[in-house]
Amino acid sequence: MDIIAADLLDFYATPLGQRSNEVLGQRIANWWPDLSGQRILTLGVGALLEPHLLPLDPLSICHFVPARLAGVMTGTNTGRAVLTDDTLMPLDSESMDRVILLHRLEHARRPDRTFREIWRVLKPGGKLITIVPSAFGLWSRTPGTPFSKGRAFTGLRLAATLSEQLFSLERMRNALFFPPHSALKWARLPTGGVLIAEAQKFGGPAHLLQAPPPALKQRKTAPETAALKAKQETRSRDNGRSQ
Repeated sequence: MDIIAADLLDFYATPLGQRSNEVLGQRIANWWPDLSGQRILTLGVGALLEPHLLPLDPLSICHFVPARLAGVMTGTNTGRAVLTDDTLMPLDSESMDRVILLHRLEHARRPDRTFREIWRVLKPGGKLITIVPSAFGLWSRTPGTPFSKGRAFTGLRLAATLSEQLFSLERMRNALFFPPHSALKWARLPTGGVLIAEAQKFGGPAHLLQAPPPALKQRKTAPETAALKAKQETRSRDNGRSQ
């Protein structure tokens, strides 16, 4: 089921939602403690994380929000949110240093297109943080939270997805070990409700399009050359017999 802006705003206005946002924001701040001089892009509803990103002194922050979540732009009161299609982003290639996905990948109908654009706008060596529901966690199975909607991921599935889209997994952790219900707020779950993964942009698909090394090219063409030479010799002998 697709998520809507009201679901997000209602949840993150509750104490449980505020606690979740605090945990996720703190994890990002621990991984990226210094963003000075960095250009940051968030996709989905990363605008909710802005209070945790601004103290890290980034050069710029921009939040790209899908059309169906347009209400989040009003609810977050940030002037940095832009309503746009993240499969065709109005950004120059290699213009961003860091990208954060929150409530985006699990709802993407064509994640390959979204990742293609992320790869395009990230600088070489740029970093990506993806936050998705954990398939082994209680949050993805409990109605009433944003993480119960959309696809849930196992660690292996998320790692494979990143690799397929030319991102190298740097680290992955669980988060939200508390229950998705205020009545059980003092309990601690054995598995987290979400997976947080940091990945780095590969050198690029250009290496897949490069011409093969001379030695490899020679090995590939040698049999063909030998066959052609043998065919020419056979034709010469046949012509000599017929004359």
